[in-house]
Amino acid sequence: MSRQPPPPGMVAAAEQDYHAMRDELADLLTIVRPLLTRDGFTEVQAVTDVWLTLLYQNPRSAAFLGAVAVVQLAKNEHRAACGHEPGA
Repeated sequence: MSRQPPPPGMVAAAEQDYHAMRDELADLLTIVRPLLTRDGFTEVQAVTDVWLTLLYQNPRSAAFLGAVAVVQLAKNEHRAACGHEPGA
C-alpha cells in the first residue's frame, strides 16, 4: 500500500509542536523506565499506567504524543535494522 504525504499545511502545523512533543515523550520515558525496572511493574501494568495518564490529557495532544512515539520507535528500529545503532 502506497501512502501520500499529508497536506503541507498540516505538516507545517505539526512541525510547530513536534520538537516540544519529542521532549515530552523523553520526559515520559524517564518516568516509565523505572516502572519497568525499579518499581517492578509488568509491561501490561506500565501500559495501563501510561494509558490512564494519557486519558486525562487533551485528546489531540495525547494522539500527537502517540504519533510521535510510533514514529520514533519505527525510526529507531529502522536504524537498528540498517546497522546504524550507536557504536555499530
